Amino acid sequence: MNSGYKLLMGAAVMFVLLITGAVSCKKNSDAAPSLTRVRTVTKYDTVLVTHRQDLGTSYTSNDVIPVPFDSTVTSGPLGGLFAIIGTNLQTTTSVSFNGYPVYFNPTLVTNTSIIVRIPAETPWQNGSSNKLVVTTKYGSATLDFTVLQPAPAITGLSQFAGNPGDTVTITGTVFDNASVVKFGAAVAKIVSTTSTAIKVIVPANARGVTTVTTPGGTSSGPYASYNGVVPPMAVPFGFKSLLYEDAVPSNGYTFGFIGWNANTQSTEQVKRGQYSIRLDYTGNYAGYAVGSGPGIDLTGATYIKFSIYGGSTGTEGKVIKVALNDFDHRQVSVILHEKTWSTYVIPLNLFQDASAPGTPTSLSYLGFQELSANAPETIFLDDLGVY
Repeated sequence: MNSGYKLLMGAAVMFVLLITGAVSCKKNSDAAPSLTRVRTVTKYDTVLVTHRQDLGTSYTSNDVIPVPFDSTVTSGPLGGLFAIIGTNLQTTTSVSFNGYPVYFNPTLVTNTSIIVRIPAETPWQNGSSNKLVVTTKYGSATLDFTVLQPAPAITGLSQFAGNPGDTVTITGTVFDNASVVKFGAAVAKIVSTTSTAIKVIVPANARGVTTVTTPGGTSSGPYASYNGVVPPMAVPFGFKSLLYEDAVPSNGYTFGFIGWNANTQSTEQVKRGQYSIRLDYTGNYAGYAVGSGPGIDLTGATYIKFSIYGGSTGTEGKVIKVALNDFDHRQVSVILHEKTWSTYVIPLNLFQDASAPGTPTSLSYLGFQELSANAPETIFLDDLGVY
């Protein structure tokens, strides 16, 4: 065999080896992707948490909170941060949960993992595919994964008190599959539900914070803040004592000063029941009060609670002084809202008197004084009482 032939054969063998090597060294990321699991970057647990409402009261709720951990999961909440584990993921072009595209940072993508956060807008549970899909330049891979229903949120009640048998509408978000509604410890009968509204029948002994339970958890509400002075608090349903419902009690009384007219059985604007109080201020800084003859014992009470409707044009943003037993000392101010009912819940400990420190122990009257020099001005009052 001559040297030229040997050189030719050697070159041929080298070419075959090079081709074989190129094939065997083909990058795994050039193959179709596969998904093996989803693991947590943080773990979300439901924990019973105590929330402070003000200096003297608090409430508890089941809250979903993140706990540092690392484990395989088959479901997760909106907003959850997760690592998708698999192979051949380096060339990922899209990620979706239940068909909803998810943003991912390419710098957080390796050949074996992708870090993603489930967007708040992602469809969840019912009617969804419960699928995670990863697409690369070389194919797609699918994994079963359930996006969990978020906790409900209560934003409003059609009325903040009621008699057994009354129908109350609770408004909010994510009420899907609601199973339990409570007013304090009393369980209400659910009449109908949508994602944003629940109609219930008021049970006996309905008094306390409203809660709604769904597969996403249990939440309370609605929340209100007294003119930003105190942290938002869950508005309690019901009263411990009433000054006005549909009439001034037989042992009650009304009075006023400077310039006012009042109709205690007006049907024009009613928050609850048949009647409200129409109050016309005919003089600037006029005052009006509803009292209780024997007085109301405030032992164990926490709030003064009432509803006001800004009835005349120009009432938006105007100020009303609310007085407890004393127009000059024990008073706070609230902001009016025009052409709508607003329910105010004011902690009793805000009604302080420098000359007689301490929270009042009884209620003789609750007064309302026009404080913006806005007369003539009309407001409507309803559901005045103590919780």
